[in-house]
Amino acid sequence: MKFLMAATVLCAAACTSTKTSPTAKTEAPKGEGAFELVGSRIIRCCCPSPCPCRLNKKPFHCHGCDHTDAVHIDKGHIGGVKMDGFSYVFVGRGFGDDKDKNWVYVYVTDKATEEQMKAFGGFLQGAVKAMGTKAPYLAGKFVGMRNVPITYTVSANRDEYGVVIPGILELKTRAIVNPGHKEPVVSTGIMDAFGDRFVHAECLSHKYKDASINYEWELTGRQSNFADFKLDNDRLAKGGIGWGCWTSHVDFGDKAKYQEQYKDDH
Repeated sequence: MKFLMAATVLCAAACTSTKTSPTAKTEAPKGEGAFELVGSRIIRCCCPSPCPCRLNKKPFHCHGCDHTDAVHIDKGHIGGVKMDGFSYVFVGRGFGDDKDKNWVYVYVTDKATEEQMKAFGGFLQGAVKAMGTKAPYLAGKFVGMRNVPITYTVSANRDEYGVVIPGILELKTRAIVNPGHKEPVVSTGIMDAFGDRFVHAECLSHKYKDASINYEWELTGRQSNFADFKLDNDRLAKGGIGWGCWTSHVDFGDKAKYQEQYKDDH
């Protein structure tokens, strides 16, 4: 139950059926609170670029941010449990004017083991605690979760990231490189659960349709970004990670308009 509650308020995580693997634990288990996760994440949404939520601004639409967050852990551990190859995807609506309409659905790789899910559930509990009263504003109610095949891909030169859930989700992104430049466009100092930097990307495809929850969208061409990350206890201790400082809602004193509410005078 604690794991399910964690999934309700994050943009990720969980499974309804798992299998136990004798290789899931590390040979030398780490301390209960110790963790290290190395991987990458992709985020796409309905807003135009750049992502306003990362700047502590309201999303473009009053209804909030229709988003997909995909995460893949290349290697690492939570406590004594190896998390190598673990993938998950959050789909939902968050940051809306009416927080009661925020929601999230969770897809987790069908290769996840029972030990991995238990470890990840505990990890999420800590993240939820850090959100405090902001949780309903950031993600909202949990509407379901299930195990599915997830294919997460990164190109050899790390300029294209993508995710496919057969019959449900197709995401493709490519790093934006401005004319006359050799390196991708990046933003730093942003709000994010995995760090404070991301690469701006072209959204080549963002198609979602899940008949089981009667929801779909086609957001190709809208805002997208990706980032590689390394998270551990030391990095968290440095601060600058997470959404605890987000204040872009009238309930927190922010009286600014949503972009769609501004009159076009041109």
